[in-house]
Amino acid sequence: MKKKKLLIIGAGLSGLCSAVLLQESYDVTAIEARERTGGRIMSMGGHDMGPSWVWAHQKNILELIETLSLELFPQYIRGLALYDAPEGVQRFNPSVGAPSYRVKGGIGQIVVALEKRLDKPVNLNETVIALTELDEKVIVKTLADRYEVDRVISTLPPRLATQSIEYFPALPSVLYTQLQNIPTWMGYSAKCVIEYPEAFWREEGLSGFAVSHLGPLGEIHDACTADKAALFGFVHSHAKFESLEEDIIRQLTRLYGGKARSPSGIYLVDWKKERYTSTPLDAMPLREHPAYGFDATHFNGKVIFSGTESALSEGGYLDGAIASAKLVAQSLYVA
Repeated sequence: MKKKKLLIIGAGLSGLCSAVLLQESYDVTAIEARERTGGRIMSMGGHDMGPSWVWAHQKNILELIETLSLELFPQYIRGLALYDAPEGVQRFNPSVGAPSYRVKGGIGQIVVALEKRLDKPVNLNETVIALTELDEKVIVKTLADRYEVDRVISTLPPRLATQSIEYFPALPSVLYTQLQNIPTWMGYSAKCVIEYPEAFWREEGLSGFAVSHLGPLGEIHDACTADKAALFGFVHSHAKFESLEEDIIRQLTRLYGGKARSPSGIYLVDWKKERYTSTPLDAMPLREHPAYGFDATHFNGKVIFSGTESALSEGGYLDGAIASAKLVAQSLYVA
């Protein structure tokens, strides 16, 4: 029996998981606007520039990591933490929360392993500009091609799905407003990794963890890998990007001493400028973790909006991306 055609927009974690789960039941084509797969999972210099951590309660991501024969290692937290205060740097013993873990080789190893399981490679550099309902089909128009399929799964951040794609017929106003009001996770974030020849802070009894209201980094953590010493930090909302690198080095020197003055590399990703992730609506920082979770379709169910923001639990996280893929796959198995 000939398989129905399914097109997946976006080759981030949710899109790739959806493709792997559904390719036995459907003729799956996955397309990605970027020149790379992974979406918000991104590596530079061997460092995670998007999500880094998984936690013990996140069963979906842990199960996937085990299935893909990947390994975890605990986030380094041994030693004192630092508080970057106006009156000076203060050392303290941080409270011990739920342990977090990282993937050996980086989170990007998950993307690589999932791609190897695909029957067909992802079509890169394919920006979707329009979706049209035509009889029982959906016409997907990209800048490079045209597809006629039976169903579409859009794994784009909801705001991006409404602002970057035209729909014929148009999205109902209620649905449009619903998707517009869902903040893009990481849409405002900027992450910086500062690489050093050695993890000198560990030798000095520091965990690498620091909190600062002065900035430019608001929160700092140890980001060492098996072969590289590094710190990473989230850029504070009031940071000035014109002099960001110099200001970061000045801050790290204030916190960790003179050895922090000479990094061997600096990597920065400002997710606000990632046009295939963030939208102008994401220009303001989030004050708290959004209440994610939604169920949305268009064209009488032929277009499904899915992704980490749609997850009913762990929305925004890697675990949420996988949970949403599983839920959509279950619904399409019986469709």
